[in-house]
Amino acid sequence: MTRGQLLDLGVKLLGAHDTSILDAEVLLCYVLGEAKEYLFAHANDEAGNEDLEKLYIQYLTRVKNGEPIAYITGEKEFYGLDFLVNEHVLVPRPETEMLVDRVLAFMRENYFDHGKFRILDVGTGSGNIAVAIAKNSEDEGIDMIECIDAIDVSDEAIEVAKENILQHGVEDRVNVFHSDLLEDLDEDEVYDIIVANLPYIGTEKNDYVEEKVKNHEPNGALFSGKDGLDLYKKLFQQLKERNMGWKILVGEFGDKQLPDLENLLNKYFDQKWTIERDLAGLDRMFVVFN
Repeated sequence: MTRGQLLDLGVKLLGAHDTSILDAEVLLCYVLGEAKEYLFAHANDEAGNEDLEKLYIQYLTRVKNGEPIAYITGEKEFYGLDFLVNEHVLVPRPETEMLVDRVLAFMRENYFDHGKFRILDVGTGSGNIAVAIAKNSEDEGIDMIECIDAIDVSDEAIEVAKENILQHGVEDRVNVFHSDLLEDLDEDEVYDIIVANLPYIGTEKNDYVEEKVKNHEPNGALFSGKDGLDLYKKLFQQLKERNMGWKILVGEFGDKQLPDLENLLNKYFDQKWTIERDLAGLDRMFVVFN
């Protein structure tokens, strides 16, 4: 088969949906070890042997059954950077980039009055948020970061984060270590910024989540109690009990959780918080000021 014929076969096998063409292209480029530009420039060339074609079809079948392409190719783009991912970490989402935007904006607005920032990334997963902040922390040639501590309860996720930190050359500013939320941190620890993208899917309230996400991505990175807010409740309680110092707390949540989240924020932080929407106009991020 030619490259073009294989691509057509891939699109047909995946069926009609918004990303079928892109998904077929990504998988074919991965199998062939070629860039997209080369694929299209040589669409009429023979693609290879039958083993290669069989492998392509196997990958297509896995994607058709709901497995994220990132788990097959082993990488996912986030904030313009490529990250290593596997079945132990959540696949980074585009909407999570707004957490990085918000942290960077806060740093740029306050750097000249404050100086360098200490940042805590809670539930780092693949390390995508911490690395993206570190890679974009220079403003007019000045690095605004003192350090980023990236923590996670999953040892497997920590290993993935370590690889991404090394791959992007930010190991001098980003430290990653095990902690069940804040439990392994020192009492009275002080950070300027805390950013958290904790699991927020409810075990009961989850009809808005695609089945393929529930079935293929790690449950520990997805679910958090009946309403999805158990871990945020625990984090907020720990912040109070451990007397931690911080200036701003930024977190992601599901848009259908807004009423429950508002009650939670009022309970722990009075009225010193705001809700911000993503590019789709959905309530997506809370920002708390201390």
